[in-house]
Amino acid sequence: MFSFSFLVYAFLGALLSGISLAVFAPFVTLRRISYLGEALSHIAFAGIAIAILTGLNLTVITLIFVMLIALGITLLAKRHNIQESNTITIFLSLSMALGIILISISKNYSFDLSSYLFGNVLLVTKSEVISLVVLSILNIAFVCFFYKELFYLTYNPVMAKVYRIRTDLVNLIFMLLLAANIVINVKSAGIILVTAQLILPAVIAFNFVHQLSKAILISILVAIFSAFIGFYFSFQLNLPTGACIVVFEAILYFISLLCPDG
Repeated sequence: MFSFSFLVYAFLGALLSGISLAVFAPFVTLRRISYLGEALSHIAFAGIAIAILTGLNLTVITLIFVMLIALGITLLAKRHNIQESNTITIFLSLSMALGIILISISKNYSFDLSSYLFGNVLLVTKSEVISLVVLSILNIAFVCFFYKELFYLTYNPVMAKVYRIRTDLVNLIFMLLLAANIVINVKSAGIILVTAQLILPAVIAFNFVHQLSKAILISILVAIFSAFIGFYFSFQLNLPTGACIVVFEAILYFISLLCPDG
């Protein structure tokens, strides 16, 4: 199965994609911001359209665009006391509309847009694998270094203010890293499927444990196991890898519902 280098890169892409998203999945789940992950993944569409129209590097332009939007959502919701869900809906609608307009006026693009909508790990390159390695290390380092701030931000942001634990900067970094995770993982997971990978490993983990640190570890292990199984079946049955991984994670979720409460 690994006799070709592109299959090795594809497998590593699927594995590292799952790991990088799984690190943040428990926080996304507990903070009930799964809609944010979904919104940012769709907002990436406008970034892709801008890159296609300008002929610039797709990943870099999309990353900059989505991170700016994530920054805008955070600052606008805070400074103008607007509900975050409403702010996200505004930016989501605007970005999708902008993306559609830009794609419609681009006459000569040949980029396979469907691979970014639905994912194709067979297109993952060595440089993208390196990017995923760096991203996973950054995610783990961020969570380890700011675990206390993230804990209060997740469970009790009001109490964090009482104890003068500064969570604003950590939340901003979290949002920017979440945006980076979504954009970089779009290549292997796809815009449609990246949302599921941000949720499923965490909800599976919380069906077994209730401690945040243990949930993060189990979430990562679920992502690794699912990447192995999903890649194997996608290779054997000639099916999309990202979809196979998510379907297997969904099966694990339903199985976890039958287990005793952790």
